[in-house]
Amino acid sequence: MPEIILGLAALLAGIYFLIRRLHGSVRTVKQFGEETQELQHTAGSLGFMLFGSHLARVSDPRLAATILMLQLVRSGSHVTAAEKTQIMELMDTPLGISNVETIFTRAWGYTDARRAFSPVADELVPMLRRRLGSDEAEQLVEMLLSVANAYGEASELQLAGIARLRRRLGASEPQRAW
Repeated sequence: MPEIILGLAALLAGIYFLIRRLHGSVRTVKQFGEETQELQHTAGSLGFMLFGSHLARVSDPRLAATILMLQLVRSGSHVTAAEKTQIMELMDTPLGISNVETIFTRAWGYTDARRAFSPVADELVPMLRRRLGSDEAEQLVEMLLSVANAYGEASELQLAGIARLRRRLGASEPQRAW
């Protein structure tokens, strides 16, 4: 009987030791994470500087136009059926995309409901300025206005984002009154 009590006491002491040891390890890991927070942020910034964002690697202006149309209507709200239909029609004509569903899905992956339109557009502007002529830039602006007005009137935020993109691309005012 004393051996059983002694064995049970040893088992409980071992469990207590393991729990204390694990608790100390968890506390050390948390402390290490807090102490290296700035270093982790610096490493993330360095990765962004070296490799850029995923949007900076977009080289097809038709994909970029689709991304912009989607982000314009996706920022802070759901994409309506009218907006999706308008985007897909514009992808077909005038963009001339043959595999509309595939490119739409690919463009959707580049957008985020929590991001505003202008930061996304800013990342795509350098490529668009290199690849689009002035007529094509104007056509892009008109497509964006068309999508913004697909489900009611365009919001002030959408119009401001489009106007900012227009200035950055060097496009003139569209001929139509929206």
